[in-house]
Amino acid sequence: MTELQLAYSMAGAAALCWGFVAIIPKLTDVPGHLGIPISMATGAIIMFLLAGDDIQLLARLSYAQLGLFALTGTLQFTVGSALYYECIRRGALSVSVPITRVKVIPILFMSIALGLEQFSWPLLGACSLVVLGAMLLGAPDRKADPTARNEHWASVALAVGCCTCWALGETLIGILPEHIPAIATNFMLLSCGLVTYSIYALATGKWRQVLNMPGRGIWCYMAHGTISFALAYALFVSAVKLAGPPRVVCVTSTYPLIAALVGWLAFKERFAPTLAIGALLLFAGLVTLQYV
Repeated sequence: MTELQLAYSMAGAAALCWGFVAIIPKLTDVPGHLGIPISMATGAIIMFLLAGDDIQLLARLSYAQLGLFALTGTLQFTVGSALYYECIRRGALSVSVPITRVKVIPILFMSIALGLEQFSWPLLGACSLVVLGAMLLGAPDRKADPTARNEHWASVALAVGCCTCWALGETLIGILPEHIPAIATNFMLLSCGLVTYSIYALATGKWRQVLNMPGRGIWCYMAHGTISFALAYALFVSAVKLAGPPRVVCVTSTYPLIAALVGWLAFKERFAPTLAIGALLLFAGLVTLQYV
């Protein structure tokens, strides 16, 4: 197995994790901006326990590298994932999750600008197919009532904010120090995100709401942190180190299909012909990616 094939395999495994775990925020009434520290803390603890002696490498980071970790962790987890949680909680899984895949295009061009990827028309075509597929998957239901439509567009706005933060964060993951293994890298990102959130919570008084969170909310966000922030992101960071952000994000962009399936089966969400077309476009993008 080549490094590229290994990266795609890890990205595919991460996509499976993210697809199924998307259901968890819908099982609680706790808003995403309150649940995010639970998920980050859970993921950070698990990564710390698994990192072993690699944690010592973090003590040798320069101030510039620490700043890069802090910025990336804040964009990826503190802000991006909090918006994503709220997006899922308020909207349909089969709509809100696919829209976040629009991040593929800005990730591609930012990666090219940073020297992480070389431009090619087939690669742009693969990314474009993924985005078009995601847009069709996330199209609004024309038969929905006005209230549902308002919730849809609120969810879309949150998804756009989320994918903007993720596009920046996932591109920056590609330029993090290569000598730091993926698990230690993920631990550092989660820890930085948690520190940023703690400062925000102390400044705004949100810490009181976090401490008063009901038990169901705590368990839900702990589960999400274990599967998504620990397992899936460790796989994702490993894949990015091998293949670069654009290619890996194209593969992980298949997880909206899993989330949509969960939405249809568990929450009786809508099904439309555009969803099948969107799925075909996503797979076409993946097939194209194999020849780039």
